Amino acid sequence: MHRLELKTELLCFLALSEIFAFCSRGAWLQIDHLVESTRIWLRRHDHHAEWHERIQLSRMAADLARQLVDAGDIVHGQRDAYWFFTSDMQINFASPRVIAVYAQCVNALARRY
Repeated sequence: MHRLELKTELLCFLALSEIFAFCSRGAWLQIDHLVESTRIWLRRHDHHAEWHERIQLSRMAADLARQLVDAGDIVHGQRDAYWFFTSDMQINFASPRVIAVYAQCVNALARRY
């Protein structure tokens, strides 16, 4: 996976998955769930990423999600988390909160690359 846009979308999907888990259950995703979420996204979009890149993006997503919670942008029980994804589990870019998370992902990857 070479294109920055694809990395950003995967990072956003993983960060939103982490935030959704926190908002709905009050706990972060377990490592195996994060790994499976990465595999699902890659398979669904017919992309491949090397294992080290998947790990790097998963860590970035977990860190970003925790930063948003620590900053008070996301709180446990927040109901708009249910609108992060469409009914077929795609990122819901119609949600203002999703757009804000996506922008954070763009910034995080711009600092890294």
